Amino acid sequence: MRGTENIRTAPPNPTRRITRTSIFAPVLIVLACFLVSCDGPRYGPVLEQVLLKLKFRVAEISADYPARLDRYDVLFLHALSKAPTETEVRDIQNFVNTGGTLIVAGANEGLADLYLVYDLELQELTKRMLFSQRIPEGPLFPDNPVDEIRTATDMAIEPFGREVAVLYARENDASIVTLQDGDGRAFFIASDAMFSRRGLRYDGNAAFLYNLMSTLPRNARIGLAERRYYTLETQPPNPFMSLMFRTPGGLAAVYICLTLFVFLVLRGRRFGKPLDAAEKNRRLSSEYVHAMTALYQKGNTRLYILKHIRDNFKADLATRWRIDPNLDTDTFLDALTSRGAIDEDNRLRDLILDLAASATISEAQLRDLAHRVEAYRDLAKINRRK
Repeated sequence: MRGTENIRTAPPNPTRRITRTSIFAPVLIVLACFLVSCDGPRYGPVLEQVLLKLKFRVAEISADYPARLDRYDVLFLHALSKAPTETEVRDIQNFVNTGGTLIVAGANEGLADLYLVYDLELQELTKRMLFSQRIPEGPLFPDNPVDEIRTATDMAIEPFGREVAVLYARENDASIVTLQDGDGRAFFIASDAMFSRRGLRYDGNAAFLYNLMSTLPRNARIGLAERRYYTLETQPPNPFMSLMFRTPGGLAAVYICLTLFVFLVLRGRRFGKPLDAAEKNRRLSSEYVHAMTALYQKGNTRLYILKHIRDNFKADLATRWRIDPNLDTDTFLDALTSRGAIDEDNRLRDLILDLAASATISEAQLRDLAHRVEAYRDLAKINRRK
């Protein structure tokens, strides 16, 4: 491997690192192994489950939820079967250069362009690299070093043009490297099997994943793409919308439905001169009194405004964290906590509990709650539903 000696002697230190009590590492590693080996129901990708257990905020990148790089601290690309487009590669490079963390786990030849922008090449091995050993000089993870990992890969990473740190290798064949790019950091792992359900059953792989995540800020926002990386540019069109608006039959159905709607709206309307005020078909006074009484019975309108603010805020949170907005307050808070949305200062929890008040509320309190909701939207970058 070109430049191997120089590469190993100068491993960079991560710029953003948090200190976690080392006693929790074995517990979380055992938890990860249990999660991937249990025989019970399995919900969602195993990597996403493990990251959620590690208390990170994980946003799945899929056709329904394309990537939004401005909302992530970390972009995790795992086992991609199709290469990102040229525009997407440039956006990813800019994301890292401005302070983001990129983790690429996979050695598909389609990823060659992404490796290439960081002066890395994928080299096919003559013999499968089943295990890789830690490079002993200056480990990147000194608290819980893992001497051996199970990579099970047919590819090795060959750096050129810039200095990188080789973290794991077999002889001169590197399997995991890291490098600094601008204000951010990139990790390249020539194995997608490491973080699969089967791969994480190996203690070394689970421990390495914990070490890798320990370099990130607490509650970091992770955009996780497995198999495919979707953006607004490559998001597939909605099949129903394509059927209705891009085919002659669909357009005909839309026209018929629109015509029927207009007919139903207008069929009960009356046209002509205004009715005389003295005509007997006017509403009775008792009907008017009954309608006004019903309005007054609604009571304090401020409670309805509060309900409107609360329902919209819960719906936006539910869209962001993919939970049911119709849950009761306690269950809704538990769901947010499990998703990692509740920070240590409990600001969001306190806000939701204040919004759930059912007693009489003053106008000043209502204005204060509205300001707090808007302030939290701006802080957490929560968009309103369209």
